[in-house]
Amino acid sequence: MIAWLILVAFTAAINLFLFVAVRGRWGRLVPLLAVASLAGTIAGNEVGRRLGLDLLRIGSFELVASSIAAQLAMLATLLLAALAPAGPPPASGQ
Repeated sequence: MIAWLILVAFTAAINLFLFVAVRGRWGRLVPLLAVASLAGTIAGNEVGRRLGLDLLRIGSFELVASSIAAQLAMLATLLLAALAPAGPPPASGQ
């Protein structure tokens, strides 16, 4: 269990840093991306284990499936954040 937690944290951190490096900027969204990376890593590991994807395994940890799911979760978070309103609506008239 401890090894699994270390692999999850390490994989989520590596994917987060790669995503931010490719994106090219740090911002207020990085903590939310970190949560998405962690959740995507856990979900991807479970999906990869249940589907039997044996691309690159470390023990019972599905590294490729976890990385793909983490990247997709961060991309979904970034796209949903882009749809959010930028600020309060302008004051009316006076």
